[in-house]
Amino acid sequence: MVDLWMPGAARHSLGNTGVMNGGPARAVWHITSNAKDWTFANELGWFTGGGADVAPHLLYDPFTGQIAQFFPADSRSLSLQNDGAVKTNRTGRYCIQIEIVFTAGETVNGKKYATVRDTPCKNLNQIMAWLRSLGVADVWPGGAPTGFVRDTVSAAMWQDDGGHYGHHQVRGNSHVDPGPMPDLFATAPAKPPTPAKPKVSLAHVVYAAKHDPAAAQGHTSHKAEVLLVEKALRAEGFLSSQYVDGSFGTLTVTAYARWQRSPAGGGYVGTAADGIPGKASLQRLGAKHGFTVTD
Repeated sequence: MVDLWMPGAARHSLGNTGVMNGGPARAVWHITSNAKDWTFANELGWFTGGGADVAPHLLYDPFTGQIAQFFPADSRSLSLQNDGAVKTNRTGRYCIQIEIVFTAGETVNGKKYATVRDTPCKNLNQIMAWLRSLGVADVWPGGAPTGFVRDTVSAAMWQDDGGHYGHHQVRGNSHVDPGPMPDLFATAPAKPPTPAKPKVSLAHVVYAAKHDPAAAQGHTSHKAEVLLVEKALRAEGFLSSQYVDGSFGTLTVTAYARWQRSPAGGGYVGTAADGIPGKASLQRLGAKHGFTVTD
């Protein structure tokens, strides 16, 4: 299920939602072009106040990385003029409007910026990851913006082709923004967090190895951790699948002894390969099969 509210964006719901007309998903890029005030706070105040009737889905500051959202993805926003009978804000399953807080020629921290392409584009990868999750294709159907000029696409293209558009390309509109843009599709997706490895307590599996074989049939101690060890022994070819049951029984003890005697398990001999896990052999098994060992 997709996130209709972009993860990480500050939510400023304006209500006033409207249904979409269906079709390929798309995104439309704009710039705020404000000659008087270039701050995110100013534009946020405008779109949540007097400018709510022309608000986009997202407001994005490429210098600070700040992002605000005003409408859920499955609602139309209000940044486009209609093309006669065609309600351009409602075209597509999603038609995500993005206002970049930028004015051509603005000066930030003593440096002048001519285009969005020249800015740091901080957190742009997060926006692109969300758009991709909505099914917005990595393509400019009408070509990537090359200047501040009109380049209106055909009615058929706007209706039938998903992907990314500039405000300057949308039918029924007269604006020439956003101007030259960065290479959106070279933007690396935001990396998901690395899942933590499961943990196996040495004390727990030693207890299970010493008590499970002598207990009544079906008894298990610390089942989840024993299962991790048994699955690893199965992958090494020392234990049949039918005995991967979470009980450190006699067959699992025998399999673990075979692991201890193997070169990968440490090459132990004699009583050192008795099938009762030791920390070194268990760490070797965990390193190969994705779990960490605690005392």
